[in-house]
Amino acid sequence: MLAGCGYGFLAVLVVLLMLPSARRAAVADCGQGVANQYGANSTFERNLNLLAAKLTANVSAAAAGFAVDTGGTAPDKVYALALCRGDVKASACNACVAAAFVDGKTNCPGYKGVNMYEGTCVLRFSGQSFMDSLRPDQWQVSEMLWSPDQAPRSVKVPDVSWFNAGVTKILSALVEYAWATAGNSTAKKYFATGEEDFNPKIYGFAQCVPDLTPEQCKECLRSLHDSAKQTYRGNSLRWVGTYSVWCGLMYSVRPFYGGRAMLQLSAPPPPAVETPVVTPEPGGGRKKSAAGIAAGVASSVVVLLILSVFAIVRFRRRTKAVEADHPLKKITRAQCMIFDLPTLQEATENFSENNKLGQGGFGSVYKGVLSDGQEVAVKKLLGTTGHGLDQLHNEVLLLAELQHKNLVRLHGFCLHQGETLLVYEYIKNGSLDNILFDTNRGNALNWEQQYNIILGIAKGILYLHEDSSLRIIHRDLKPNNILLGEDMEPKIADFGLARLLGEGHTHTRTTRVVGTFGYMAPEYAIDGNVSTKIDIFSFGVLVLEIVTRRRNCNSDEHLVNLLSEVWNCWTKGTVSQMIDQSHGYSQSQALRCIHIGLLCVQSDPDDRPHISSVIFMLTRENMELQPPAQPAFFFGGESASSSPSYGQRSYVYDQCGFANISVNGVTLTEPYPR
Repeated sequence: MLAGCGYGFLAVLVVLLMLPSARRAAVADCGQGVANQYGANSTFERNLNLLAAKLTANVSAAAAGFAVDTGGTAPDKVYALALCRGDVKASACNACVAAAFVDGKTNCPGYKGVNMYEGTCVLRFSGQSFMDSLRPDQWQVSEMLWSPDQAPRSVKVPDVSWFNAGVTKILSALVEYAWATAGNSTAKKYFATGEEDFNPKIYGFAQCVPDLTPEQCKECLRSLHDSAKQTYRGNSLRWVGTYSVWCGLMYSVRPFYGGRAMLQLSAPPPPAVETPVVTPEPGGGRKKSAAGIAAGVASSVVVLLILSVFAIVRFRRRTKAVEADHPLKKITRAQCMIFDLPTLQEATENFSENNKLGQGGFGSVYKGVLSDGQEVAVKKLLGTTGHGLDQLHNEVLLLAELQHKNLVRLHGFCLHQGETLLVYEYIKNGSLDNILFDTNRGNALNWEQQYNIILGIAKGILYLHEDSSLRIIHRDLKPNNILLGEDMEPKIADFGLARLLGEGHTHTRTTRVVGTFGYMAPEYAIDGNVSTKIDIFSFGVLVLEIVTRRRNCNSDEHLVNLLSEVWNCWTKGTVSQMIDQSHGYSQSQALRCIHIGLLCVQSDPDDRPHISSVIFMLTRENMELQPPAQPAFFFGGESASSSPSYGQRSYVYDQCGFANISVNGVTLTEPYPR
């Protein structure tokens, strides 16, 4: 049972998963009792120190920012759990968990059971196992320990009850979103952030420990929300949070998390103004009362007639629109802004060539600066009929639903007679294509940035394929459609060709193949088969291009395509000669990326990994990888028999690369230093 775990904690467990800057101080909860203590230089302390280093590395490398581990053997076995805030980067996660171990030992010297609640992470270590509390026969949400927390001051709001309704709306939405979109992948997080357009704006977050089931996460968050209501009702507090060891829920009138909110909500309607009741003066004549009643009835009739006419006109217009089934009718319902053409003309200096960022198959993109100083990118499409109109319709509808740090954010759109435009966030570093292949700029990326770009693209694809409310296949992943934001963080762009995969379907077919040759999977280019594996193929090509800084198809430089070159070098054991070394690199990581890239470009889509598996391969260096077979579109001179069979042994990488590995009898003569 959660309330009877036997840890001897006297304080209520408070998980400060995410707090405003004013409340970043670490909070410690120390277990009590002689049996819950250890001595200096004891076996328990040595196990704890070893586990600290191990868990810190594991949690920062985990896609979910969560790790559970143990160290040593009974009776000095240490159990630990760490969870980083859903929006923090790996480096910040690593630093937070490391600091939490130090703070835990400092604030609770000699205690085996410690909970540390830092600003961006939570750490729990104990001499007793605590994860059994999540077993179905042990889980009791009614006995879950939780604690409310609140701001000491109120904020000025138009109406307290209206503000309370706004808080209830955003917290309820976050609770439902966090558990409902979690799915069953271990790489996913029960994490949600939201922003509500109130005055002042209301920000919120919800998060659960990833090992909870969706039902447990829902119960945990709903229980915290019930508790939070008792605190914020009747008040206009600046922030209120409720926390347990398994989940956390909070709102604030100040932004307190990184990145754009995953949910964008409108404010609830303001409370109705009550009409004062006027008591008639005694002695009023019947004529006056009768006249008042007659006037009231007449006014009511007039109002009803006006409303009836308005309703009929509106109904006819709506019916006519439905009958016409205009392909843009759904766009006006999307959760994004509608810009007028003069605003965008002024922002882009009338689409000046000096502001032109690029040219694509569907139109041009221009940099613009709005009147409030915000920089935007404006895509000006070539037409509003036929395929151009369908492309606009598709992209707006998709991007209005998608919220992820590795996807380009859509601000809004503009429809004006013959003009159709999309307004995006401006990404100052431009496209990956320009940075990778522009020889005049040199290599502006170091290896860490290249690796993070690969991992970031994979996380964006994971969101499209598995984590978003829609199951989406991009169909045109290539360097031109990868934009680089702050710190070279990748953002997937251009969803005009994206295709939704129906619920419960893993693949479909299309009679119209669209995309870019060189990045299209063979089953899609030849037969029109559409599945998530066509994005995996494109991702594999991207990985090989990033590591080698060579285009897949460039007849001016190479006689064969990049896939063939990499495969030939792979079988000969000279593949590291293809790795760009202008800024140094991690040989083991680079070789592992090439291995993963080759697995992603296999001819048979069933042999390509799912994107969640790709992320595991990228973040877990000790994970064994199956040997790749000959890739699709191989134009080398060697026969297919040189490809390894499925029965070959696995490869495993460590920090020293790989050694003593042969591929079907071909010795890899290239030494990999240790």
